[in-house]
Amino acid sequence: MSNSKPEGSENILIKEVSADTITLIVSGVEHKINYQLPELKALMKSQNVTNITYENKVYNIGHINEANFGVVISNKVFNSVLTRELILLLKDNKRPGSFLNSLPPGDKDDWESKRQSLKEAQGILEDSFVWVIGWELRRLFSIGNDRQKKMETKIDEYINHCFSTYRISLQLINYLFISQLWDEKIKNKNIDTDKVPIRNFFSSNRALKLAELRRLLQALLEIFRNNQLSYPINENDLGDINEFIRPESKFNRACAELERLEALGSGNETYGLGHCHTAEISLTAILAGFKFFTIYQLVTLKKIEYEEARHHAARYIKDLSILETKKIKNLLRYLKYDNTPAETYSVFFRNKNKSVNLFPFVLDYNALMNELDFQIFFYECSESESGLRYFSIQSENDEIISYTATPPTESMEVTSEEQKNEVQRNIRLDLVIRQFEDAMNTILGTTFCFKPKASELYADNLSNL
Repeated sequence: MSNSKPEGSENILIKEVSADTITLIVSGVEHKINYQLPELKALMKSQNVTNITYENKVYNIGHINEANFGVVISNKVFNSVLTRELILLLKDNKRPGSFLNSLPPGDKDDWESKRQSLKEAQGILEDSFVWVIGWELRRLFSIGNDRQKKMETKIDEYINHCFSTYRISLQLINYLFISQLWDEKIKNKNIDTDKVPIRNFFSSNRALKLAELRRLLQALLEIFRNNQLSYPINENDLGDINEFIRPESKFNRACAELERLEALGSGNETYGLGHCHTAEISLTAILAGFKFFTIYQLVTLKKIEYEEARHHAARYIKDLSILETKKIKNLLRYLKYDNTPAETYSVFFRNKNKSVNLFPFVLDYNALMNELDFQIFFYECSESESGLRYFSIQSENDEIISYTATPPTESMEVTSEEQKNEVQRNIRLDLVIRQFEDAMNTILGTTFCFKPKASELYADNLSNL
C-alpha cells in the first residue's frame, strides 16, 4: 500500500525570499533552496505537491515559468508590472517624468507596490495612450484594483481583458495599414495585395482570432516594406518593423504567449494567478512595441456645414470631437473654419505630422445617428452578404450594420422630421457598407456587391421552397 500523499494534497508555503535564496515551509519543516525555479519545481515534485502559497497568493506550480517567476515571489499581484514598465518606457514624456521625479526617495525602487502611487501612475497611462487603448487600460486597472471580487472571478476577468486590449491594439494598427493600402492601391493597381490574411479580414463571417490578426499585421507590413510604400505612422515612431515580423522577437514571443493562453481558455482549462502574471507581462511587451499609440489621438469629424455668402469666399465649418480618456474631456469638441473639403463622419488617427482616415473600419456611430456624444465601433467581420458586424468599444457588445440600399435621390418629399432623420440615417449607414465594399474590391481586385437585407431574406425563403 502506497504511503505517498495524493497529488496537490497540501500547499508548500514560501516563508521568506532573499536575493539568493527562498525559505519554504514543507509539512511544518523549514527548507532553504537557491532562488531558482528549477529547484523549487524539483522540491515540489519530490513532495508530490502542486500548489504553493506566498503572502496569501496561491499558485499552481505548472503555471509558473521563468518569465513570471519574479512576480510570483514578490508582493505584486495585478497591474504592478504593466504600470511600472510602461511608466518607465514613457519617462522622457512630461507627465511620466514628473511623476517619477516627484517620488519620495524611499519609494523610488518599489513605488508600484504603494497603492496611491500605483493609482496615480495608472491615471497617467490612461491619458497617455490613444483613447481606445487608454479606455481598455482603465478597465484593466479597475479589475485589478477591485478588492471586492472573488479571486477566481478577478483572475478570469483580468486575463480576458488582457486579451481584449491586445485584440483592440492589433485591430487599430491593422486598420491604419489597410486604410493606407486602399489609397496606395488606387494609385498603383500593380501592388500585390491578394494575400490570405487580407482576404480573411474582408470576407470572414466570424471575428478573427488573435493569431490571425497578428498574421494580418505581418502581411501588411511586408507589403509596405517590399513595395516601399509610405507608412501610415512616421517610421521613427513605428520603429524597426522586423520586431513585428521576426518570429523570435520579444514582441512576437509576447504575442504568442497571450495567444497560447487564449487557446487554454478555449479548451476549458481554469486560469490561475500565474496565468495572470504571464498575461500582464506579455501585454506589457506588446504595448511597449506599440509605443507610438502614445503620440497620436483619435478625432471624429461629426458634421461639415458649407457656408457661402454674397461677395465672400465659401468656407467649411467642421464639427470635430477629440477623444480623450479623462472623464472631463470625454467630449472635447471644437469647430474649425477653413476652405478645404473633408470626408464627413470620419474617424482620424492623427498627430501634428500624420492623419489617417479610418472610416469605415472605425466608426463614430453616434455621428452617423446625429447624436451629441460619441460611440466608437471597430469592424469585426462580414455579416453574411448583407452587412457588417462591429464591436462597440464602450458597451463591449457586437452591433450589426445592415445594407438597406436606400436611394440617395437628388430630392424627395418627406412628411415629418422623423421620416427625414430615418432616411438620412439609412443613407449614412449605407455609406459605411459601400465604402467597405469599395475598399475590399480595390485591394483584392474583386467585384463583390452587398445585398440589401430584405433581398437576402427573400432569396433564403425561395431556396427553402
